[in-house]
Amino acid sequence: MTYTRRNHQLGPHTEAQMATSQPKRPWYKRKGPRIAAGATLCAVAVAATLGFIATNHLANNLHTTEVSGLASNSNHDGPLNILVIGSDGRDGSINAGEAEGRRSDSLMILHLNSTHTQATGIQIPRDTMVKPPKNSKEYASDPQQPVQINSFLDEGDSQLVSAVTDLTGIPLDHSVDVSFGGFMSVIDALDGITMCLPEALHDPDANLNLPAGCQTLHGKDALAMARTRHAIGDGSDLARIKHQQQVMAAILDKVKKDNVLSNPTKMFDLLNKASSSITVDSGLKDQKELAAVLKSFSQAGLDRMEFRQLPVEPYPLDPNRVQLSNDGEAFLKSFQHD
Repeated sequence: MTYTRRNHQLGPHTEAQMATSQPKRPWYKRKGPRIAAGATLCAVAVAATLGFIATNHLANNLHTTEVSGLASNSNHDGPLNILVIGSDGRDGSINAGEAEGRRSDSLMILHLNSTHTQATGIQIPRDTMVKPPKNSKEYASDPQQPVQINSFLDEGDSQLVSAVTDLTGIPLDHSVDVSFGGFMSVIDALDGITMCLPEALHDPDANLNLPAGCQTLHGKDALAMARTRHAIGDGSDLARIKHQQQVMAAILDKVKKDNVLSNPTKMFDLLNKASSSITVDSGLKDQKELAAVLKSFSQAGLDRMEFRQLPVEPYPLDPNRVQLSNDGEAFLKSFQHD
C-alpha cells in the first residue's frame, strides 16, 4: 500500500474513532500509551542505576540529529519534558511495505513535574489535526489548513517538535525517536514475551500469522501484533491501540518476572541492544546531560508514573480524524508549568 502525505487530511469514516476521551482508569487499562513510548519510559526511569560508565557507553550508541525549537533546562530544576516518537521509518528491520516519507506511529510527551515526584506519559493521538508550524515548507501554500500531526515528521524532528509545542503549549527539552528495530531489540533482549491468544491472528499487511493459544513472541511477531489493524476489531487505529496495550502488558510482566529493573546487568543488556536503534537530539548525546535526565526521571520512581491520553473530539470535516477538545485544553494547562 502506497502512502501519500495528503492521506493525513481526510479519511474514511469509522465509528470507533468518533470516541472521545474515556473516564480515568488504571494506567494499564487506558488507551493512552503506545508500545514504543511506554517501553522507553520504563527504561528512562531506571537507567540511572547503571552508573556513569554504562551511561557513557549508551550515549555513544545513540544516533543524533539536530533539533531546533527545544527549551533549555540545563539545571534540571523544575519540570522536564521529553518528546518520544515511535517512528514508522523503514530501517530494513522488517518488511513493512512501502511508505512515502516518515510518520510518527506514536507520539508521547514524558512529563516530569517541577518537584520530580510524578512522571506522566501524555499520549497525543496521531490522527490529531493541527495547523502547520510557521516554518513548514511542505504546507506553506495553505498554512491555515489543518494537517494530521504525524505527517510533520517527514519534514524532520524539528517540525514535529514545533507542531507538538504549538498544540500543547508545553516546552520540550529533548526528543527521542524509536524505530521499528529499536522496539524489536527490546523484545529480543527480554528473550521474548508470553502472549495467550483466544483465537488465531492473521494480517498479511502487518506480516502477522499467529496461532491460538499461549506462545512466546519475539521481536518481529511482537511488533506485528502491535501494528496490526485488521486481525481484530474494525481496522481502526483505536483497535490497534488495544493490541499495543496487550503487548505492553506482556513486556511489563516479563520485566517484573525476570527482575530486570533490579538487575543492572540485565537492564544494561536491554538498553545496550535498544540504544543503537534510537535517535536523540544532539543535547542527549552528551553523557553528562543524559545521566542528568535519567537521574531526574529516576527520582519519581516507577510507582509514581502514569499514562494519560490527551482528550480529543471528532474533527468536524472528517470523523476519522480528531482535534483538541475543551477538556484537552484544560488538561494541558495542568502540565504547562508544573
